[in-house]
Amino acid sequence: MNPIGGYFELELPNFSEYHRNAIRLNTGRNALEYILRVREYKRIFIPYFTCDVLLQPIRKLGLQFEFYRIDDNLEAMFNFEKLKAEDVFLYTNYFGLKSDYITKLINQTANIILDYSQSFFTMPVEGIDTFYSPRKFLGVPDGGYLYCDKDMTDQLEVDTSIYRIKHLIERIDISGRGLQLIQSK
Repeated sequence: MNPIGGYFELELPNFSEYHRNAIRLNTGRNALEYILRVREYKRIFIPYFTCDVLLQPIRKLGLQFEFYRIDDNLEAMFNFEKLKAEDVFLYTNYFGLKSDYITKLINQTANIILDYSQSFFTMPVEGIDTFYSPRKFLGVPDGGYLYCDKDMTDQLEVDTSIYRIKHLIERIDISGRGLQLIQSK
């Protein structure tokens, strides 16, 4: 039911989502958790050079994890022979620059998750679990996009963003782009 009277809601531009075919979640880390749940991995290898919030779903699920180093070219210093069937390798497409290297990685292992949080406008590789965090590129309160061929969205709770939008409104208001008011004495 729509409210009658009062005031209008905040008006935002109406445009098509860039990742409209992806599974929509509330954060990138929840997209990672989704993958880890549906694939039932037991151990994950993650780069030292990554956002520490990625550890939240890993710890929440009680998975083993190991860090690996990257070189000056942002490429993995990792022995792929140590990956077992229940293991997965997470790689970040740093600044959207590593797409060619990712093609090489995909040829080295089938168990790979691609973190495209830093490369929002790079399309995913067909058949590879990939997640995005639009907050790093767009003025949105939260969000995550996931490309995964296993669907468990019917098992998830619906989330709202109302309590995570304050920082976006404050930036408009406090930056001087908000309304200028005349204060009476």
